[in-house]
Amino acid sequence: MYILAIDSATPVAGLALLHDQKVMREEFINFKKTHSETLMPGVDRVLHDCEITVADLDAIAVTVGPGSFTGLRIGLATAKGLSMACGKPLLGISTLDVLAHNIVFSENLVCPLLDARKQEVYTAYFAADGDIPQRLTEDMACSPQEMAARARELATVLGKPHITLLGDGFYPYEEFFQEYFQDVLQVAPGPLMLPRAAALGSLAWQRAIKNDFDDAYALRPIYVRLSEAEYRLGKGAL
Repeated sequence: MYILAIDSATPVAGLALLHDQKVMREEFINFKKTHSETLMPGVDRVLHDCEITVADLDAIAVTVGPGSFTGLRIGLATAKGLSMACGKPLLGISTLDVLAHNIVFSENLVCPLLDARKQEVYTAYFAADGDIPQRLTEDMACSPQEMAARARELATVLGKPHITLLGDGFYPYEEFFQEYFQDVLQVAPGPLMLPRAAALGSLAWQRAIKNDFDDAYALRPIYVRLSEAEYRLGKGAL
C-alpha cells in the first residue's frame, strides 16, 4: 500500500511517501518559502524520485489541524485536489496526533504544543507507552499556564514520572515551562520537536488497513478556536 502524506499545518512543510510502514522518501522544509510554493513541487519530486505516479497511490493523508488557518487550507486543498482528481481515498489526521507520534515507548505524559498566538497554545495529552500515541483528551486551545497545570495534574493521577513537551508552541514559553515543571520536564530533541510527514503517514496507514477513510467532500480543517474574522463578526466588529 502506497500512502502519500502531506503536512502544512504549521510553518513546517512536510511530505512523505510510505509503502506500508516503510518510509521511502520524506521531505521536511522549515525555511522561509510559503506552503503554496513548496507543496506541489515537493509532491512531484517525492513521487518522481521513488518512480511512483499518483495513479499508483492507494491513499493520501493530510494534517487537518489544529494549526495555521492558511496552512491548513493549503494542505487540505492540495490533498483534496489530488484525491478527487485521481479517485484516491483521503485520510485526515490531527496535527497533535502526528506530533505526539514522534515519542514512542515512553512512560512519560506527552504534551504536543502548537503556537496558537494570542498567548495561547493548541495542545492535547497523550500516553506513549506503545508505538502509537494514545489520546487522553481532545484538542484544545488554552494558555500555557492552564496547559501546564492540567499536565501536572494528569501526570500525578496517571503516575507518569515526567512530562515530555514538543512542538513549536514550546519555544515562546520555554522559560515559563522550565521554571514551572523543574526536574519533571523533558523536552524532545531537535529532530523530534516538529511534525514529521512520515509520522502522519504511519498513523494514516493504521487507519487505511481498516478501510477507515474520510469523505473527501466532507473533510474540513479542525481550527479548535474561531478565526480572527469569525471572532470579530461575533463581536459585531465586522
